[in-house]
Amino acid sequence: MSNAIRTTFDSSTYNVLLKEGYLRKLFDNTQREAKVYHKELYHVHTTKDNWVLDQRMAGLNDWQELVEGQSIPAQKPVMGGQKKYTQRRFGTGFRMTDWMLKFNKHGLWNRWAKDLRKVMEEEWDIELHIPFNSPTSASLTCGTGFDSLALGHDTHTGLATGTGDNYDNLLSADLSFSALESVRYYFKTLKDDLGMLMGGTPSLLVIQPALYPTAKEIMGSTYKPHELSNTTNIFEDYLKIYEDPRLTSTTTWFVLDKEKHDMNVFVSYQPDFVTQDAPDTSRDRICTSQMYGTYGWGDPRGVYVGNT
Repeated sequence: MSNAIRTTFDSSTYNVLLKEGYLRKLFDNTQREAKVYHKELYHVHTTKDNWVLDQRMAGLNDWQELVEGQSIPAQKPVMGGQKKYTQRRFGTGFRMTDWMLKFNKHGLWNRWAKDLRKVMEEEWDIELHIPFNSPTSASLTCGTGFDSLALGHDTHTGLATGTGDNYDNLLSADLSFSALESVRYYFKTLKDDLGMLMGGTPSLLVIQPALYPTAKEIMGSTYKPHELSNTTNIFEDYLKIYEDPRLTSTTTWFVLDKEKHDMNVFVSYQPDFVTQDAPDTSRDRICTSQMYGTYGWGDPRGVYVGNT
């Protein structure tokens, strides 16, 4: 951390930070509370382990009609893949010269120490949105799920023999009335890992803010929108709308079953904040912060990716 904040950190004109009464105030709109949106999208867990491991397994399934004297067949569970969540380390900080520390008149050390807390929270929030901003990528740092496919995919696989357990949680369509029909059908007919009906309960429509008018038009009217008819709008108040400005594409939307989705965050150490003297004779002061956490998913079927 050699880039120390000096009295001339942004050209020589800014030595006015050292003069009493020269500035009425410092206008800095980055001094604010952290904006965090991921908590509606994940199950957040704490752990003290370097990694945690989830194992995919499917239980008993089939039966058959038996003739007289026939032995009852015995079944056994089916084992699938694993999902390993390994802790990752994130951090940042700043260094201030002794001169700047002693002579600035605006409490800049305390200002930026407070700002560091906001940076840690918001950068973690941005990191956790990567799977939702790139739902069709299978090369993310967080990895993939049990079936080694992207979060949104048209041929997710289960553990049964054949393709009867495959499912498609990727629509690739604009948000519309007909798209919500696809959402409803997907969750109503959702299959488990052996291809048997398990169903789901969609509860949260997550949208990029540009889609808010569309979402309200679809789910906020008593009658079917954009029609001159008395057709009842079956999707009135169907889902809770959640605007997420961390989504980067203006067409992105997806639906979560908040009980069945398997999007996970594991944090072993929350951001800490350490102040120390520089390891030399400059008498500079250093403030650093770090955290340990990871995220990802095992089973993606609780997330329906509408559009990217």
